[in-house]
Amino acid sequence: MKKEVTRVEIDLKKIFLTPPNTRREKITLLAMMVVLFVAFFGPICFTDIHPAKAVLLACLPTLSISWGWTVLLRSLFRKSEFCR
Repeated sequence: MKKEVTRVEIDLKKIFLTPPNTRREKITLLAMMVVLFVAFFGPICFTDIHPAKAVLLACLPTLSISWGWTVLLRSLFRKSEFCR
């Protein structure tokens, strides 16, 4: 027996711009941000860069990667909530 293939449109604006609304999403996002900040700030703190600039340099990739991870997890596990 063949299974019917159903195509679903995903609302990309909604999946990218909706803030984390479940407890699991919030915890995952916070944990990823902490881990990535430590990973990016570690090598920078031993250089001659001003501390405020070092924090800013570590925050930018931390925010983008952790939000990308959240969007990826949404698209894999909560796809039905973001369909049109």
